[in-house]
Amino acid sequence: MQPGRDRQLLTAAILLGMFLAALEATAVAAAVPTAVGEMGGVARYSWVFSAYLLASTTTVPLYGKLADLFGRRRIYHVAVAIFLVGSALSGVAQSLEQLILFRFIQGVGAGGVMPVAITVTGDIYSLEERAKMQGLFSAVWAVASLVGPLLGGWLTDAFSWRWIFYLNVPFGIVSALMVQRYLREEPQRREHKLDILGTVTLTAGITLLLLGLIEGPSVWGWEDPRTLAVFIGAAASLAVFFWQEMRAPEPMLPLSLFRDRLIAVSSVGNVILGALLFSITAYVPVFAQGVLGGTAMDAGTVLTPILIGWPIASTVVGKYMMRFGYRSFAIFGSLLLFGGGTMLALVDAGTGRPWIMVSMMIIGMGLGFNSMPYLLAVQNAVPWNLRGVATSSVQFFRSIGGAIVVAALGALFGVRLAQEGAGIDPNTALDPALRAHAAPETLATLSTALLHALQSVYLVLAVICAVSIAVALAFPRGSAASFTHQERT
Repeated sequence: MQPGRDRQLLTAAILLGMFLAALEATAVAAAVPTAVGEMGGVARYSWVFSAYLLASTTTVPLYGKLADLFGRRRIYHVAVAIFLVGSALSGVAQSLEQLILFRFIQGVGAGGVMPVAITVTGDIYSLEERAKMQGLFSAVWAVASLVGPLLGGWLTDAFSWRWIFYLNVPFGIVSALMVQRYLREEPQRREHKLDILGTVTLTAGITLLLLGLIEGPSVWGWEDPRTLAVFIGAAASLAVFFWQEMRAPEPMLPLSLFRDRLIAVSSVGNVILGALLFSITAYVPVFAQGVLGGTAMDAGTVLTPILIGWPIASTVVGKYMMRFGYRSFAIFGSLLLFGGGTMLALVDAGTGRPWIMVSMMIIGMGLGFNSMPYLLAVQNAVPWNLRGVATSSVQFFRSIGGAIVVAALGALFGVRLAQEGAGIDPNTALDPALRAHAAPETLATLSTALLHALQSVYLVLAVICAVSIAVALAFPRGSAASFTHQERT
């Protein structure tokens, strides 16, 4: 255990790194519509989010084991360095394809920042102290979630969307230098067998699936040999992944966990939560900026009610979980999601910001009521030695759900936009510079095309919200205490 002052400074460095990762996830949402509008390529809009989510998800298990093999400090520096290189490159991207590639690189780094930071916390704090640290981590995410959309919108309007990425660099360097100075590691190594094949095949499978979903309908066509080839490749890669996970000594994703009904249902619930959270983050700002004609700041602030409703609901769950159990809160949260999702699906040309923000508040509270049961149920259902991988699986399923559904909705969005706004550059609606010089009738046509494309997206999201009710109803009955794993003595 490290001395007081050094430990405090090391904690500050870790929290700074986590804050950057959290800020990136929220601030970018406000800037992406402007960036995509400026560089063109609205049909590939979803790749900017999906590439980052894919990379940051599939690399998490590897980083955890590498930190055991080669030391926390060294692997933290590697992760931060990759994250900052990806950030700097994203800031200088000259095309949407470059931005997507650089976001993937950024995600590879982000995948290591969080798990290594949490591992370091486990090293320097006692079991009793870690509970307080979890509260501090939650506070960091809450602050980043509130500040991110506002900061992203302000930087985009006042300077450029590129500054969202440049901002990471000095703070990331400070965090790495502080970790280098204050983290003292014991020279011990724990032997692990890295599941390289599992990581590679999962990444390949999901990447090919995303490629088929995004490029297939709008660029190649469903019956094109390229579309069929990438889907076959995705299926083959995922088949090898599942085969590997059943035979690996230390699998990336232990399939034995999912024999437990509670964990299996929670995993499906986490896929839905990730799908809703990341899809709303990606496609609601487009309505505020492209349909309502707002600024990047408007695009960011329209998400703020989610970030208010979520912590309120999470606080209520934390206080009354033992009394009412997981299932009750999961069902109630799903009903709120369906109510907010239905409001979103009903938007039309006369819908204003208040309607959107009320729906965001309801959805935020639904996410809060859902997320806590699906996290705590998994953590408490497994023995101590499996708690780390079980907790990681929660983030894994949320991010994978987000990556796949954001991509699928991107394909739907692109096809509908092409049908509605044929012959008109859709980037005009999202780029303030182009919009300022566009004829009123052109803007009206674009606004209508965007509205109709987004209505299709929001309708699918409402259906996903309805499915979340069925998943919550499948949750096993019983008190929270009855599902807690009892360690053998």
